[in-house]
Amino acid sequence: MTPDAVLLAHHPLLFAVPAFVPAIAITVVVLVIARRDRVAEARELAAGESTAPQDTAPDSTPTALQEDDR
Repeated sequence: MTPDAVLLAHHPLLFAVPAFVPAIAITVVVLVIARRDRVAEARELAAGESTAPQDTAPDSTPTALQEDDR
């Protein structure tokens, strides 16, 4: 090879691309599915909290233990 020659491609890199493209594609798909699942779960939790009753005071009805104590 002459000193003024310019390499336009690295052949080992070209051979490695077919191995990495499917791995990167699978990783992206898994991350997208995980993100959608987390967003859906957050929506379900938010919907569940908005429909939950706001009154958190305990019941005023006596329990069996309270009735025995009288």
